[in-house]
Amino acid sequence: MSTQRTPAGLITAVFLGTFMALLDMSVVNVALPAMQTELHARMTDVQWVVDGYVLCLSAFMLTGGALGDRFGRRKVFLSGLAVFTLSSVLCALAPDIQTLIAGRMLQGIGASAVTPGALSLLAQGFPDQARRARMIGLWGAVSALAVVLGPLLGGLLTQGPGWPYIFLINVPLGLIALVAGAKGIRESADPEHAATDPLGQILGVVWLAALTFVVIEAGHRGWTDPLILGLLAVAVLVFAVFVAVERHSPRAMLPTSLFADSRFTVANIASFVLGFGAYGTFYLLSLYLQQIQGTSAAMTGVKFLPYSIAIALCSTQAGRLTARFGPRGTMIGGYGLIGVGLLGLLVLSPTTGYVTVGVLFAVLGAGMGLAIAPTNAAALSAVPRQRSGAAASTVNAARQAGTALGIAVLGSVLSARATTDMAADIKDAAGAGARDTAAEIVAQHGQAPTSLRIPADTVHHYFTEAFADGLRLSLLIAGVAILAVTAAVALFLRPGADPAAGAPATPEPSPAAERPVAADNSRPVPRAGD
Repeated sequence: MSTQRTPAGLITAVFLGTFMALLDMSVVNVALPAMQTELHARMTDVQWVVDGYVLCLSAFMLTGGALGDRFGRRKVFLSGLAVFTLSSVLCALAPDIQTLIAGRMLQGIGASAVTPGALSLLAQGFPDQARRARMIGLWGAVSALAVVLGPLLGGLLTQGPGWPYIFLINVPLGLIALVAGAKGIRESADPEHAATDPLGQILGVVWLAALTFVVIEAGHRGWTDPLILGLLAVAVLVFAVFVAVERHSPRAMLPTSLFADSRFTVANIASFVLGFGAYGTFYLLSLYLQQIQGTSAAMTGVKFLPYSIAIALCSTQAGRLTARFGPRGTMIGGYGLIGVGLLGLLVLSPTTGYVTVGVLFAVLGAGMGLAIAPTNAAALSAVPRQRSGAAASTVNAARQAGTALGIAVLGSVLSARATTDMAADIKDAAGAGARDTAAEIVAQHGQAPTSLRIPADTVHHYFTEAFADGLRLSLLIAGVAILAVTAAVALFLRPGADPAAGAPATPEPSPAAERPVAADNSRPVPRAGD
């Protein structure tokens, strides 16, 4: 039947757009030292190269999904893809760190339309539940591979033509995706179910940005610093106002009514913790291989291959398992493996052999592959298909917000623990200023100030041991969080009907529920040239 034909243009645009958007979450990690040197930047500046992108991606993702539902999913997706591609050029040509950070933030804004738009387009393009689950499984494989292949490509390009090429690679990919999407995606929209919420968007950006800044900078300034305390109070207050506004707004950016279904709530909590624990530790593991074990940028990517291969293999199986048995069991298996992998990594030390590291990376990757697709499917299965844009943006925003806070929180925990250990090691030589000196050594990745009368090799040894101790504490926190959410999925993610395949999860009195709407690809919204 013609309705079973796989739309090649849609698949090409969605998969390439997703690959680009998520690749740029990890591709810069191994290039940060080169960026810092060439752009004469501080370590805190280059940290914002990572977090600036993730922060804007998560903060604007809810609006990206809602705009697609309201003005057309094809139009918004392609617009976001164009912004992302152009801002990649800005990043590559950046003459200073400030321009690079600005370009990364623009990339995040563009990606905030691409990522939820991709998932929503799949939901619209594949109304059959089993086929949609398989496509989401493949989408999850592409997503996971983009994240883990980032260090491999980043390392090869950084050691080869230079770090600007980690951004220039997006230009040909973006052009292919734009052409394929313009020709192969059919427009769909559900303005009756969409929401534009400028006040909610502003409040959402403010509270998340303030909280991220607090967590990152508290490690350097201390939690008693007036600026940190003030911004923490701002974050808490604005978050409370944000929740109140969204609960009472008739067209809220955050669809709080969808959280009445416990499946949707559990799926979003799980997605947040997945970002916090699994994606948040990836950045730290990359630093461990380079800064502690002395692995080159390119070789770091190679050492992550067990991780990426396991994700690729298990992601495709996750789609099939979800289509056959539903998301709950697959999520339990995936999140359980992630928790076991993270806790297994507690054996890491500066001298841990690669066989141990590689096996644990494979376990962690297998869990990631099994977790991503069913988490997205669980969220989409809890809502009517005409709300797929809002649901997709919410579950993805939860994961990206978790990633942003995971990088900030786990990085700060590592830094604080390493600084404490370093201060104890150098207290005799540094005297009263031991903690400040230790903080400087940790921030400079083991480089001691010339005023410290300790051999450089000894300082580096202290640093590697302190870093490994801090890493183990961060991994413990991440592993416990993942296992806790695994238990929550087992206890509270009840099975149910798939409203995205037909009937709504909850009654929604709307004209769109009583007549054919544009979300059904058999009745597409006309576009120019049709």
